[in-house]
Parts: sequence; structure tokens; C-alpha cells
Amino acid sequence: MALEGKIVDFGVADILQLISQQQKTGLLIVEMQGERVEVLFWNGMIISANPVSEVERDYVEMKLLKAGLVSEQQMQRALEIQEEKFKHLGEILVDMGILDKEVLSEIIHNQIYDTFSTLFQWKEGNYAFHPKEIYFNEKIFLPLGLEHIILDVLRMIDEWPDIVKKITSFGNVVRKADRSLSEGNEDGAIQDRMSHDQKITYAMIGGKDSIQDIIDKSLIGRFATTKSLVQLLGAGYINVSPKEKTVTIDSKKNKYRLWERFIVTANAAILASILLLLTFLSPPDMKSTFAIFLDDPETRELACLDHTRLLKIKNALQIYFWEKGSYPLQLDELVKNRILHNDEINKVNGVKYHYKSKGSAYQLSK
Repeated sequence: MALEGKIVDFGVADILQLISQQQKTGLLIVEMQGERVEVLFWNGMIISANPVSEVERDYVEMKLLKAGLVSEQQMQRALEIQEEKFKHLGEILVDMGILDKEVLSEIIHNQIYDTFSTLFQWKEGNYAFHPKEIYFNEKIFLPLGLEHIILDVLRMIDEWPDIVKKITSFGNVVRKADRSLSEGNEDGAIQDRMSHDQKITYAMIGGKDSIQDIIDKSLIGRFATTKSLVQLLGAGYINVSPKEKTVTIDSKKNKYRLWERFIVTANAAILASILLLLTFLSPPDMKSTFAIFLDDPETRELACLDHTRLLKIKNALQIYFWEKGSYPLQLDELVKNRILHNDEINKVNGVKYHYKSKGSAYQLSK
């Protein structure tokens, strides 16, 4: 019998943990506003996690072709074998000697991390888990245990807003800076100072690729690629610029734009009149009256980060319980056991969460 429910009642992280703890095998489907993600479990471990749009066109196929690791001819032959033998595409490519097992594992694991980093932020929608037999061949790759990835994914969610602020658009074009010439260094000398992920990302930059192109070609995943690009940009090794667009505006379009400006100006004048009228008619509590206009994006972002940290603490408490058999008396124990960092047990503003433990149960709130 399928396990079904709403995310608002039973969060994504909670349902994943439940399936993992009970070592279930089957398919979890999560849907929200037309989007759909499918997660495959094998004995409570994660085999794959993909948006449905990427499931329909095999993710491994797309990634390998864009990265240039497999030619069109090799891929076509592998797909023909897949039709005959009904084997996983990755296993066929490994058997053909075209692909290393380690490379395949890296691609699939990074896709799981990227998918979960999006999925964990869904606050509404539906889920359904369907127990079923799953064919799994350990020759392809090793599955991931949920407890090993959940905290990493939550840290990715924490860092993502800062990365997006600096990226601004995934359509921006990335080019290598002329720093090597000004310092008299070659590319090789520059890469000696980079981390592993930075070296991989830097090597993909050709001068015409957008940030999204580099992500698509990368084997290290969306988060690691964009984080590396931000670090390389900060170090002055790359330049990021908007993609050039050719815009032609004829006289007819100019007339439409003048008319649009007139409409906007007229609407602004009407809105100003309404606001003036409300000022005289409404009570002096301006925050209440004009709450819709005073909604601060920064406040919303802080609330979102606090919610993410609260979720992270809940999962850390569960990991602590699995290891110790009881919940800690204080949240500081999570830091001492190296499950969380010191700043992760407090709100973004430094205020501590309300926490009480009874050993086999706990209370946690803002």
C-alpha cells in the first residue's frame, strides 16, 4: 500500500528519513505546482533522484554528451544495446570500456545532491511512496545513505542565496581574465593555487560558454560549479559579463513604448491618490494598514534561513539519536560531536533556539 500525504503536514526531510530508517525499497514521487521529482530507494539507500523532465531524457546520457566524455556514435551504440538487454545505460558504457565506474558514480551522486538541495526547500505539494522491486547492480555505482548527505544538502541550501546574489544570471558569459599575462604566469601556475573543484571548473571555460553551459558540462554538480565560479571571480581569475543581445526597435515599437509609459504614469498617479486617501481614512498604525507595501525581502530571506537552520538542527538531532540512543541535553552537544558547527545551533541573528530534551523526546522551537 502506498504511503501518501501533503508536504505541509509531513516535510520532505521527514518522509525521506522514515523510508530510510525502515530500509524500504521503491519509488518516492514528490509533486509541487506542476513540478515532479522521483527518488529511487534500495534498502533505505538512495539510488537516484531526478526531476521528471530529466528522467524522460536520461540524465546520464545528457551529462556525458555535454561533457564530451562520450561521442554521439558511442552513445547511439550504447542505446541500441540498452534496447536489447534492458540494462542501465551507465552499466553498458562501463562494460564497453568507454566510461570509468568512478566517473559514473560522481555524475549520479552529484545529481542526487543537486536535486535534494531543491527538493528540501519545497514547503507545499504532495508525496507518495510506492514499494516495488528495484533492479540494482553494484557494478554501476554505490548508493548513498541518507544520513551521509542530509547535512551537506542543508549546508548547500544555507550557502545558495549568497551564490545566487553574485551569479545574478545563469545566462551570463564566463571568460578567463588576463591575470596570467599581467603576472607573467601560465594557466598551469594559476591552477596550482586552486582547489580541486576550481581547477575542474576553470578548465571548462572557453570564452563563449554561459554559466549554465558550464554547469551542464560539469561532473561536479550545479552547487560545486557555481560556488567555484564565485570563488574564481572573487580571486580575479575570471570575468563574468551579460550575454550580448541584438535589439532592433523600429518607429512603430517606439510609439507603443511611449503609450506604455503613459499608461504606467497614469496608473502611478491613480495609485498615489488612493494611498493619500487611505492615509486620511486609515488608523495611525501605518505598519498594519500598509503591510503589503512594507514587506521587506531581507526579512523574508532571514526567516527562510532560520527555517532551514531549524530543519538542519532537527536532522542533526536525529543523527545524534541514531548514534547515542537518546537526544542531547543541550544543543551544544551537537557541536561537540562534530555534527553541526557552532553558528548552526543558533538563529541567523545569534539568538538561541528554544530546546528541551527528555532523552527519548525533545521540544524545539523558535
